[in-house]
Amino acid sequence: MPLPKGTVWNGYEEALRHACSAIATHSADVLVVSLGVDTFEGDPISHFLLRTQDYPRIGEALGRLGVPTLFVMEGGYMVDEIGVNAVNVLLGFEGIS
Repeated sequence: MPLPKGTVWNGYEEALRHACSAIATHSADVLVVSLGVDTFEGDPISHFLLRTQDYPRIGEALGRLGVPTLFVMEGGYMVDEIGVNAVNVLLGFEGIS
């Protein structure tokens, strides 16, 4: 889903809700997530403004789908925060955040 430059959590969350609704409607057997954390506000090539506390919310939304999920790590260029943000998605997915 294309989102405009400068997208913050509220806009991202709306798109995520729409995507999760579509996934649920199709009764997927499995979900493959291309997990890029280059949406982080400090990422040098990002046009998005997500914060570290937003990533568990992404995981929670995906976890609520109740679909077996494979996460494939993609982009992220803010080296110090890549691991934190990726782990936060997984913690949210597992309901640990």
